[in-house]
Amino acid sequence: MRSHRIAALTLDDERLAADLAVSEGFAYNDSYADFVSTGLLRSTMLWNRSGSLEEASLGDYEGSARPTPHGEALTYVSELIGRLFRTEYLKYARFMRLAGGSLYVPHRDFLELKADMVRVHLPLQTDDNVYASEENTVFRMRRGELWCLDATRTHSVGSFSERDRVHIVCDFTADSLRQVLALDVPDEPDIPAGNIAERPPLDDAGRKALLGLADVVDEHNYQEIQTLLIKQHFTTGISGDDVFALLKEIAAGSGRDDLLNRVTAHEEYCMVSR
Repeated sequence: MRSHRIAALTLDDERLAADLAVSEGFAYNDSYADFVSTGLLRSTMLWNRSGSLEEASLGDYEGSARPTPHGEALTYVSELIGRLFRTEYLKYARFMRLAGGSLYVPHRDFLELKADMVRVHLPLQTDDNVYASEENTVFRMRRGELWCLDATRTHSVGSFSERDRVHIVCDFTADSLRQVLALDVPDEPDIPAGNIAERPPLDDAGRKALLGLADVVDEHNYQEIQTLLIKQHFTTGISGDDVFALLKEIAAGSGRDDLLNRVTAHEEYCMVSR
């Protein structure tokens, strides 16, 4: 199953604004900081195994999710979750706030879980300067669009916006997307062409310039160079996997074994096992 849009919903602007105002006072955590190259990603649990806000990470468990105090505080969002999904399959629902200008490190999810998971995003606040990616496809998830994301594939997020992107992210244990949906919508297995971002290819001169960073990379600017490569992913035709491939080439070209070990270990964590 590849990522795709499920449906475009009509949101109640007034009720959503009230929930967003309530969410400003939430206690957030940064448990996903390992996947942020620059900027800030804050999240909080709306539903999870225990119903406690202290449970901040994903894990396998039997049974259905329970609402947390934050989930109960967002009356409209909770109503949406109950109306859109069969919550008996729900394991986690998170309220995720990505600060403007933030970039995710390309990664794969569910590596630490045994069960088959289905992930659904509902953007509540965003604009056309915020992008998501799957492998070498970059696309926009627009406000009110319900999306299924195949988080087992290499994916990333790039914000070139000045304001926070806010999504509800729901994870289900199920055999298929159809099993978890409570609404009847037609199959739409592809990403609509209007959501896909056009990117020019990275030409030989551009690639040579990036690899030339081997002459200056060190422990002080490594993070900035990683961020630069992620920006290239969202603006030119290189894949999320290419980000790590280029970073390894730069590190190897620098002759710095410590930097090559650093990127190799980070790639293992993001893509293979954790």
